[in-house]
Amino acid sequence: MRTIILASLVLAVSSASSFAGTPLIDARQNSQQHRIFKGVQQGDLDFSESQKLLKGQARVQNLENRAKANGVVTPLERARIHAAQNIQSARIFLKKHN
Repeated sequence: MRTIILASLVLAVSSASSFAGTPLIDARQNSQQHRIFKGVQQGDLDFSESQKLLKGQARVQNLENRAKANGVVTPLERARIHAAQNIQSARIFLKKHN
């Protein structure tokens, strides 16, 4: 009986932490940072533009960290992070093409 309770407890804890995994969000964050650094290397972005964009990326990362704080990222939190990433993507595009 104790092993069944222990096994169900381990399963509950491991499944809750799997909901907090955000590999797609992390991959998009990495992609957008790569776009910023590539813009600097190519001369499309100057120092002040890159700093503003990196601050925006940090805000999105903080949003993700707050969502992960309780161990579960809800669909609403994912939608907010996705919307923030969309805004950052548009800002990167505009800064690189001005």
